[in-house]
Amino acid sequence: MKPGWIRANSVTRALEIIGDRWIIMMLQQAFVGVRRFEDFQRALGIARSTLTSRLRHLVAHGLLERQPYDAHPRRHEYRLTAMGRDLFATALMAEAWQHRWAAPPDHLQVLVHRDCGQVTRPQLVCGECRGPLAARDVSYADGPGASWVQRAARRRRRSSLETAAPPRVPVSPDLLELLGDRWTPQVAAVGFFGVRRFEDMRSSLRLATNILAHRLRRLVEIGVFRTELYQQRPARWQYRLTDKGLALYPMLIALMAWGDRWCAAPEGPPLLLTHLPCGAPVVPELVCDDCGGHVTPDNIRPRRKRAGDPREGPASS
Repeated sequence: MKPGWIRANSVTRALEIIGDRWIIMMLQQAFVGVRRFEDFQRALGIARSTLTSRLRHLVAHGLLERQPYDAHPRRHEYRLTAMGRDLFATALMAEAWQHRWAAPPDHLQVLVHRDCGQVTRPQLVCGECRGPLAARDVSYADGPGASWVQRAARRRRRSSLETAAPPRVPVSPDLLELLGDRWTPQVAAVGFFGVRRFEDMRSSLRLATNILAHRLRRLVEIGVFRTELYQQRPARWQYRLTDKGLALYPMLIALMAWGDRWCAAPEGPPLLLTHLPCGAPVVPELVCDDCGGHVTPDNIRPRRKRAGDPREGPASS
C-alpha cells in the first residue's frame, strides 16, 4: 500500500472535522446554549481570528448554521444543526468518562434527566437487547464501505496539541488531549482491536514514527496505556489499555456511529459491529442509568452539584 493511504474509518473522518481543541471547547459551549460570537469569545478567551476560522469551519462542515438575530447592524448567531446536535451522545460519553477519570478540580456540574427527575450518568447500550456496550462484547467485520483512502493533508494547528482549556470551561486536559487532536484517539482505538506493538500500530495507522511515538508517550503519561515488556534482548515493549483506557470505549463507539451517519461514503460504513450477547448489529442508544429511558438534548439539563447528590465525585485515577 502506498504511503499516505489508510483504511477507511468513520472515527478518522469524524476527527477530520472535530479533532481540534478549540472546536471541542466551542461545541461544548454550543451544547450549553452559547450562540453569539461575543459569548463564545467571552467564555473561551479565544482570539477573534481563531474564533472566526473555527466558526467558518463548523459552518462549512454542517455542524453550525448562521442565523440573523439583529438587522441594524446585521448580526448573526451560530446554532447547532441536526448534524451538530447528533454529536450529543459523543459529548455525554466524553463527559461521563471525564467525570469518572479526569474531572477538573472545580467541576461542579451534574446532569439531571428531566423524564425521571434524577441525577444521571447516561449510558450507551445496545439498541436491540439494551445491554451495555463493552469492548469485549463487540465483534468487528469489514462493512460495505471498507476500503483504503488517501489521508487528508492538513496543516497542524498549534491549538490542536498545545492549547489549555480556559479555567472557566469544564473540560479536563486529559479529554482535550484525547479529542482535540486527530491522531491521539486513533492510536488509543487500535488498542481495542488487540494491536499492541509499536510496529503493528504504525503499520495499521500508517503514521510517521515520530508522530506515533509522541502520541503513545502522552497516552502512557495520562494513564490510557501501560507498557509491558515482551522481549528482553533487545528490550521491546507493548502497549495495553488500562481501565481508564478501556473506559473510553463508549465515547469512541458514539463517535464512530456519528461518523457512520454523517461522514460515511455512499457505499456505507467501513466497519460493521455485532453485539455478541444478542447477535444484533450494534445500534447504540443513549439511556438514563437510573430509569433506563432515552436521553436526548431536550430532556437533559445541567445543574450545579448539591450536598448529597448521588454519583457525586470522580474516582481517583
